[in-house]
Amino acid sequence: MALKYDVIAPFAGTIERIRFHAGDRVEEGEVIFTLVGVGKSVDILSPVTGHADGLEVEQSEVVIAGMILMSIMCLE
Repeated sequence: MALKYDVIAPFAGTIERIRFHAGDRVEEGEVIFTLVGVGKSVDILSPVTGHADGLEVEQSEVVIAGMILMSIMCLE
């Protein structure tokens, strides 16, 4: 059975870097995005091992807190 996990923005900011694209395999704990906000830059890590299913943002896009950035399909 496949499970879908959504990766969300922890705060409002700008997507500085995207390290994976739809279809890529990601490992739990790998950096998938770098998000820059007022006075901080944070690497967003994959919560699970799986395949990037849906990429919802582009580099340099401004996002809000709680916005879905990517979905990851995980086989468990």
